[in-house]
Amino acid sequence: MNYLYLHGFASSPKSSKALFLQAQFAQLGLTLNVPDLNLGNFTEITLTKQLEYLQSEYGQSPLIVMGSSLGGYLALQMAIANPYVQKLILLAPAFKFTQCLRRDFGDVAISEWQSEGSREVYHYGFQQSIRLNYEFFADARTYLNKTLDRQLPILIMHGDNDKVVPCSLSQDFVKEYEKSTDVTLEIVESDHSLGNVIDLIWQRTKTFLALDISIEK
Repeated sequence: MNYLYLHGFASSPKSSKALFLQAQFAQLGLTLNVPDLNLGNFTEITLTKQLEYLQSEYGQSPLIVMGSSLGGYLALQMAIANPYVQKLILLAPAFKFTQCLRRDFGDVAISEWQSEGSREVYHYGFQQSIRLNYEFFADARTYLNKTLDRQLPILIMHGDNDKVVPCSLSQDFVKEYEKSTDVTLEIVESDHSLGNVIDLIWQRTKTFLALDISIEK
């Protein structure tokens, strides 16, 4: 089994959650792959380019995908397109991502972004502002109506004080899919980073993936 962790928007494989979870997997003798979703050029990324890269690098054999924020949304899109994905762990997943961007930026800023072709976005991984093409937003909108049409165990953890991606979006997702797939949502006392519950995330991950049982065997 391959394990994959997808970092969030304007982040990197060096994010605190990625490094922590990689270390925990390593202690069990397992490899948690954390690809760089900036793809060498943050300005020109799109969800489609990221998904094509993930499919080519990791999508040819059974895998379990974890994802944080936009990485969680990417993980879902990967599962929709790829039957090799067997389980999902989504941390504050950025459902309805483009709506959240429009809320944060405002309609005027979105229109300016479109007319200018690019805009500056603060990149937390690189700790600087970098231009991002409007194609990113336009491409992301094409995924709004894609749905999961197969049974798939999904664990979602979301902070009750998430100001970036409201936990109500995860609650809406559960209402939509609870009759058609095995989805569990745990709302925790945290913000979007989930930084104060990282140990709990690992405990839930081990249980959901039966990692302790696998190692004992």
